[in-house]
Amino acid sequence: MPQCFDSSQLLVLHHRLCDGDRTASDEFAELILKLLVEQVARRYPHTDEQVIWDGVSAAFLDYCSRPHQFDERRGVPLDRFLYKASWRNVANILRSHIRRRTHEAEAARAYASAAVELDPVVGNLVQQEESAQLHQREEDVMNLLQDPTDRQILALRLQGERRTEAFAELLGVAHLPIKVQRREVKRAKDRIDKILRRKGDRP
Repeated sequence: MPQCFDSSQLLVLHHRLCDGDRTASDEFAELILKLLVEQVARRYPHTDEQVIWDGVSAAFLDYCSRPHQFDERRGVPLDRFLYKASWRNVANILRSHIRRRTHEAEAARAYASAAVELDPVVGNLVQQEESAQLHQREEDVMNLLQDPTDRQILALRLQGERRTEAFAELLGVAHLPIKVQRREVKRAKDRIDKILRRKGDRP
């Protein structure tokens, strides 16, 4: 992530937040929020700006409320930690949008079909039932994946993400050669597919 600050500045503010100095969050926001928004927007170039902002701000506010969740001993820079949390939030928001659009489309088809044969009152009931069943099915599919990383991978696939590096970062192998990344990403996708096929819920 391009920086216009010294990373030590963030750590100073981080320590102030950990010590209970909530005024540090304003300085922190001025230093990094714009950069986070720009970086996440580059990752999702066709995504609405409000979605990007929602994901970034949620990650930032969550961090400020619980600054101790960041462990500098792991060697991951704080700005990268916040960036990763931000784009994961955006991925979740986009997945929710896709599911909502799917619900709406399925409900509309169910309503149109029912309206041919049924009176309006019964048709409305059918619409509600179909939408609820679809929602439950999608919830069941996600619940088949116990591993949080597997769920994130499926979420990215549902939104149409195809780039190896996006999945490699989730798997923690982005630092490896691209051939190794591709192999690990394929292995993860195959494992998820097997889980879903075994349960009869391949999306």
